[in-house]
Amino acid sequence: MDELTLDELKGELCRGARVALMVRHAERPKMDPDDPSFGDALELTYEGTRTAKKLGVLLKEFADDVQFAASPLTRTRMTAACIAEGMGVPDAEVPTDELLGNGSFYYENAAEVLEVFKPKNFFPACIEYFKTAHQRGFRELYAATDEFEKWIDARWRNRLFIIATHDLYVAAFLSARKVGEFSKENWTRFLDGGAVIDGPDGKRRYALVRSGLSTGIVGVHRPKISGVVFDFGGVMTTSTMPERVRKCTDEFGIDWTHLADGFAKYRRLMDGGFITMDEMYDLIWADADIALTAEQKARILEEDYASFLEGYRNLRTLEWMKALKASGRKIGILSNQSADFAVRFRKTFPDFIALADAMVISGEERMFKPQKRIYDLLAGRIGLPPEELCFIDDAESNCEGARRAGWHAVLFEGNDQVERDFGRLVG
Repeated sequence: MDELTLDELKGELCRGARVALMVRHAERPKMDPDDPSFGDALELTYEGTRTAKKLGVLLKEFADDVQFAASPLTRTRMTAACIAEGMGVPDAEVPTDELLGNGSFYYENAAEVLEVFKPKNFFPACIEYFKTAHQRGFRELYAATDEFEKWIDARWRNRLFIIATHDLYVAAFLSARKVGEFSKENWTRFLDGGAVIDGPDGKRRYALVRSGLSTGIVGVHRPKISGVVFDFGGVMTTSTMPERVRKCTDEFGIDWTHLADGFAKYRRLMDGGFITMDEMYDLIWADADIALTAEQKARILEEDYASFLEGYRNLRTLEWMKALKASGRKIGILSNQSADFAVRFRKTFPDFIALADAMVISGEERMFKPQKRIYDLLAGRIGLPPEELCFIDDAESNCEGARRAGWHAVLFEGNDQVERDFGRLVG
């Protein structure tokens, strides 16, 4: 099978090839097998939107020479829009065509196709079609694929042409072009797809593209979430940075870039409990060759504490935690903070902490997010398997760390958004 990873496909583009990339729509909820519209109204799940955006981020370097097309179904239009957003072109035009959807090149009679699929016969029916080129309700495989390819050529203008369609059509196209033999175990997966590649030498070839964003056929079930784990900064508190510190340093005539550089250099040491906040600041002042009085140092340190603790309690998050607890879910707290900061955190947020079935503070454990072991530690303390845990954090890197540990994760960008996206995750 001519199979490429996403990195290999990007390499083809960088070497001057043009690529028409057909991707399956991202994750959707389970579809009613009797729905004659084939789930037309189904939106992407939270995981679907997240992963489609991630694919866009991975293709971002080609944003200046990309075009899109999509099936008219909601989930494919959303997939194309999310990829475009991830690429940094959220206003990109996404033309739709029924030939990429229920009026497919491959369907002679969509209602008859639905009847073929109804007896839980999807994979056997498709595989017979790929092998014999014929199936009840379908058009002849090779003629349909020739029309699909002509459709691509007639619209293809840019170096990268992203076509959001459906897994059956991608698999049918690749089968007709002799790119491997498909089975239930070797199917086009979530956001995997097929590529038409025109090389710089003018030669055309075809390939199955593995995005690496999925490990199997997904979008057919909802995860069981028995525990929800919350970050502190930016989630339980509305403060995400020491704003009051900056006002203080401006007052003292200190260039903020010294602190920004120092935070980037020493924050992990502090989060891991290897130095205190006071010691971190001493290192920053030494690096920048800044001399401060003891009073100025103490003032800055107190303003840092206050930036997160004084008057910044996110009561919407508190109410949501209570609601999740009342629904029977366990609550966890997982925060990167120094051990000395944690003393004040416990005094200021006792009502949040009282809801927690388990808590891990990085500075007390000599580890920090997004290290896998800190998620494993919390999972052990809360007594739930990773696949039943969901992490809420305002940093995507920490959400990715949770996913690598086998958890689900929802990026926090605001209370309305996070509650909506969590609802889409669990159904």
